[in-house]
Amino acid sequence: MANGPFSRLGARLLAVFLLAGCARDATAPVAPTANVPPKPSSALLGLLPVRGVTRSTPLAADISVSAVIGKQGGTITIPEAGLTLVVPPNAVASDVKFTATALAGRAVAYEFEPHGTTFAVPLKFQQDLRKTSLLSTLTAPLLDGAYFADKEQINRQTGLGLVDEIVPATLDLLRFRVTFPIEHFSGYLVSWH
Repeated sequence: MANGPFSRLGARLLAVFLLAGCARDATAPVAPTANVPPKPSSALLGLLPVRGVTRSTPLAADISVSAVIGKQGGTITIPEAGLTLVVPPNAVASDVKFTATALAGRAVAYEFEPHGTTFAVPLKFQQDLRKTSLLSTLTAPLLDGAYFADKEQINRQTGLGLVDEIVPATLDLLRFRVTFPIEHFSGYLVSWH
């Protein structure tokens, strides 16, 4: 696995970021502050280390749902995983078979198909957080969406991973869910800091 994202250099960089995060109490998410520093990036790998939100009970197997959605828009849900994906009107020009797959394990991570598809209007990713590790925290963490090109970039049990892009998210404390836009398809993870 010397050529994979978790090469020795990648593993060392991830360890440095994780150790830096352990310098403070890492047992619970940190409350948001007014001045949020920019996200660290790894110029050597082109990937960003993240801590993914985890499920209270891991998914035993991948769960996939498909639907043909056209110009009028539509919705895909995976209730067992807490996912709702809203395809707004005019996101696609013609009928497209959308597939959402909740990945097995603890990480709140998904793959979406067809891979590489881009959208004229961003889709809305919504994750119910009630069955996640965040329910037991007393603070409201800062949450993001995290795009990954290959599911091998994510440890499905710990939620730790190296991602290609961070997407700002909105936390709805009344409904206890997180929402972020998706402009292109591949894999997405809910991450926190």
